[in-house]
Amino acid sequence: MKPTNVFMTGDWRDLIMTTFEIDKHILESYLPQDTEIDLYNNKVLLSMVAFTFSKVKFFGFRVPFHQNFGQINFRFYVKSKINGTKGVVFIKEFAPKPLITLVANLVYNEPYFNKNITYNKFTKDNTISLEYNYNDAKTTAKGSLATNELRKNTLEHFVVDRYIAFIKNKKNDTLQYKIFHKPWELYNLETSNFDKELLNLLPKTFKNLKHVSTCFVDGSSVEVEKGLLQ
Repeated sequence: MKPTNVFMTGDWRDLIMTTFEIDKHILESYLPQDTEIDLYNNKVLLSMVAFTFSKVKFFGFRVPFHQNFGQINFRFYVKSKINGTKGVVFIKEFAPKPLITLVANLVYNEPYFNKNITYNKFTKDNTISLEYNYNDAKTTAKGSLATNELRKNTLEHFVVDRYIAFIKNKKNDTLQYKIFHKPWELYNLETSNFDKELLNLLPKTFKNLKHVSTCFVDGSSVEVEKGLLQ
């Protein structure tokens, strides 16, 4: 199905997705109406996602000085009580562009914050290395440029293969942002690391997170469409 109400396009690429197990009670107040936590093997998961955002357009118009930057977000996994559709809910999203932050908060009800997220990318021969930084704390990954398709029923498939973000609006209705893109694939991950200081970007109630896995994802161009959960 092709999108019909696209408000934003861009490229989301080179994603480092670091996933943690978390107590479900911490997340319950963040659930939008008519959604419930989606479990993986009876575990409640939250991911820190660092990626490169580029070629940004709103309603078809290029945004000057907002064409290539790093971003970090924290999200957990939910499904609709109405139709079972699987998606994510964002706890917080961080980008170094004040205009993105302002528009996302005022117009689209997204929990964006302006932080100086930077990144460095290195490619050599058949190898890719990425690091995303905030206040000298970083998340890093290195792997082969060769990619593999996601395998169904794996943890990687559970966290990566998501095409909807559920968001509360000011009237407490549930918005759903549909994200259209080709199926993402995994780089062959060799090494990864993250500084625990990055978890300080989360609210103080987010404690005792247990690291479960890290995956390194290629990404693609995306189109985002806005609507109500029905």
